[in-house]
Order: sequence, then C-alpha cells, then structure tokens
Amino acid sequence: MKPVVLPHHQLRCFYRGGENIADLRGTDGRDWYPEEWLASTTPRFGETVDGLSALPDGQLLRDAIAADPDAWLGAEHVAAYGADPAVLVKLLDAGERLPVHVHPDREFARRHLDCPYGKTEAWVVIKVEGEGPHVYLGFREDVEAQALRKLVDTQDSQGFLDLMHKLPVAVGDTIVVPSGTPHATGAGVFVVELQEPSDFSILLEHAPFDIDGTNKGHLGIGFDLALEAVNRSAVDAVEIDTWRGFVDLDSTGNAPQKTLADIADPYFRADLVRPGPPRSRPLGPEPSATVPAGFGVVVVLDGSGELTGSKSGESIQVTAGDVLAVPHAAGDVTVTGGLGAVWSRPPAPDQAGVGR
Repeated sequence: MKPVVLPHHQLRCFYRGGENIADLRGTDGRDWYPEEWLASTTPRFGETVDGLSALPDGQLLRDAIAADPDAWLGAEHVAAYGADPAVLVKLLDAGERLPVHVHPDREFARRHLDCPYGKTEAWVVIKVEGEGPHVYLGFREDVEAQALRKLVDTQDSQGFLDLMHKLPVAVGDTIVVPSGTPHATGAGVFVVELQEPSDFSILLEHAPFDIDGTNKGHLGIGFDLALEAVNRSAVDAVEIDTWRGFVDLDSTGNAPQKTLADIADPYFRADLVRPGPPRSRPLGPEPSATVPAGFGVVVVLDGSGELTGSKSGESIQVTAGDVLAVPHAAGDVTVTGGLGAVWSRPPAPDQAGVGR
C-alpha cells in the first residue's frame, strides 16, 4: 500500500468561511463552507454518512479501514484503539468569529453520549488575516453555575467574551484546547485542526448565529445536563502556556518536527515535515525526512515533492494543496523535495487510556 491523495471534501456549516481552504486545495471558493474533514471516519453529529471521507474510487475510508484495519492502522494501534483511527483532522477557515462553545470530555461522553471519545482538540495556525487575529480560550475567573446558565439563557455574547482570555495568534502558533474549556476561534484564523474523533459541540452562544439552541446547542440532552460538561474554573496564564507551542512553518529538517505541546500526546500528534529545498544533482541527493510507519493524515502546505514507502518502495508525487491518507502498511515514509506539510497522527498505542 502507498499513501492516497484524497478528493476534496469541504462541508457547509452555520458560520462563514472557506475561501482559504479553496485557495489551498485549488478548488472553487464557496462561502459558508469553512471546514474540510480530512480522512474522516467520523460522521457529523446525528448523521450516519455526512462527514465521512471517500477514497478516490468512491469507497468510504471508514469501510476500507474496517475491511483491513491492520494494514491501515497497524496491529499495535488496533490492539489499543480498535479499527478506529482515533483522530479526526480538519481544515478550518474562520470567516467570522465562531460561537463560544465547549466540547465534553471522555467521562461525560461515555456517561451521557454513549461514546468513548470526548473532544479535546488542537489548532496549528497556517494563515491569519485582518488586524489583530486572535482566539478566545478559557474563563479568566471562576463562573458560578447560575451565572453560566444566565449567560446561556440571555445569549449574552459580550458577557461571554468579557469572561474569557483573548489570545493573539500568528502563523506557526499551536494551541491545545482541553475538553471542557470554553473557546472560540476569531475571524481570519485558518488552521489545521486535530481532535478526538467525535462531533460533540455544546453551543453556549447560538442566537447570533441563527442556530436554534433549543434543538442544536445541547446535543439533545438539554442544557441542564450539557452545562455540566463546562469547566467553570478559572484558567490562568501559566496553565494556558502549557497548552501552547510554536513551529516555524518554514524551518527544514531531516526528521518530523513536533508542533503541539505535550498535553496533546494522549489525544493526537502533529508534525511539520519539510526536508528542505531540492539540490542540483552535482551536490548529491535531495534532502529528505522520514516519518515512522503509522496511519497519518497529511496536508501539503506548499511546494512539491515525493513520498516513498519503505515496504513497497512505491512513490507518489504530491504538490501544494494535496491531502493524503497514509496507511501503516506503507512502512516508514521518506519525504523528498521542496515541500512543507503538516503530518497528523493518532496518539501512540502506549497512550491508550492516558487521556481523561
């Protein structure tokens, strides 16, 4: 098996955006299509197929993995997580500020949503636009349950934002958002997003986005219960620093460069892979970087090059805007050429059960 270039898979959502995804992917731009779900085996909440990614032949990736999980994921991964990639990767292009929302943790999801996964997520910022790009993350002070419910009932958008940390962001910034943490991505922020493989969002703020919060904001369990998933405790700047990282997206190296803070390790991994510019033949072989065998989701940010699997020896040419699913059976993958890519992976098998 070798890496597979995936078809375009941009989804319509309730908020604006999507032009940057279209620019990267080389497709026609459409507003209100701000997310592309990449190599997804996770359907949208309440759906059975919508959100799932297809292979070039039209087969759903979910079905291909179910038919041969060891080849796609590796025996150790399957032993730890089953026939599930255990990660969902997206491109998210916020054309406007997203609503303040929260994702439940694993314990809450197991108890109330019949799912082993919560939704810790992370962002790798690949482009920003506008003045003062930023995100909102966590409460700056403790919030009583009654006060939180009042904010939800009155849909006090400014009240929510006034309670939260407002963090400036730039290209190369990375942020892990632990489950339970209120957050919102600001307008003009384009990210590769990694998350646990669920679509659980509790929309604390919904009225300004023309969403019927009584039906769609609380995952069908009612706000009385859903709000128990919110971390109402203050988060200080010292703790937030442990969630943040930075990677120079132009930096080169002969090995994958870790992008996310260590707190992400039980949930997912993301590396920058950029082996360096091509060399002329008299100077010897082109620079290369080798990624260890394992399921991966690759977003080629720029340039072009070649991916070669160690097991088959087969190579595939890739270029800016390509998205690939990499099967474990490809073996170690050597990347050559002048390209830069974000290479997302599930948590390591020895991390099973470590996350909350």
